[in-house]
Amino acid sequence: MSRDARSLPVARATSSLPVITPRHLKKEYVAAGELVHVETRATKLYYFPGPILALLVMFLLDYSSASALRGWSPVPFLTSAFGKIPNGSPPIQMYVMDLLGLITAAVAFWLFIRYLQWIRTIYVITDHRVIIQRGIAMRDVDDVPMNQVRGVDVHQTVGQRILGYGTIRISAETGTAKSIGNEDWRGIPKPFQMQRTIESVMQNPSVPGIQYPQQPAVFYSGPPPNQPPPYSPPPR
Repeated sequence: MSRDARSLPVARATSSLPVITPRHLKKEYVAAGELVHVETRATKLYYFPGPILALLVMFLLDYSSASALRGWSPVPFLTSAFGKIPNGSPPIQMYVMDLLGLITAAVAFWLFIRYLQWIRTIYVITDHRVIIQRGIAMRDVDDVPMNQVRGVDVHQTVGQRILGYGTIRISAETGTAKSIGNEDWRGIPKPFQMQRTIESVMQNPSVPGIQYPQQPAVFYSGPPPNQPPPYSPPPR
């Protein structure tokens, strides 16, 4: 949930839940009168520590190999280790430095992919639906009505519990191979708080949902459909 989401008063059965103004979900995906309780992405702690740590290690190795070849300020142990590589013909040290540069570029690309994965998925809980918005340029929105949600499971490893995130799985009646009810939401911050929010909405069936316009009355030009037509004698 974003820090700068402003709270609004709620005169409903779920008045204990906060109501926010969504920052990333497109306004046209929220129906008139629908209240948004949670909007979040997966935590950065799930996507970025691995690529960033690998990139820092590669930068250190790149500098160490370059310092051994070009006489820069040495890095203890690493520069001397690279200096022991024979640099005859062909120049093996140059090949090693080029190889490390290619690996560094691959790790940087991995970090970029993880960034795209992080920004492309938004998780939203309203008083009526569970919504997932995917995509950057193109958008794909999946939702499950709250009256079809049957349960919310949370899984946390020890490390995830320390860092404050976990995996959420929602069981729904309409679960198919590609629907919300059959996939794991990984890296969700404060997963038990999201679980309580969903269950609070589920446990208030009296909360009015989206009000759809009533169908117009049907007028018949002849007799009502449930009454027989007036009697007429058979032809002679």
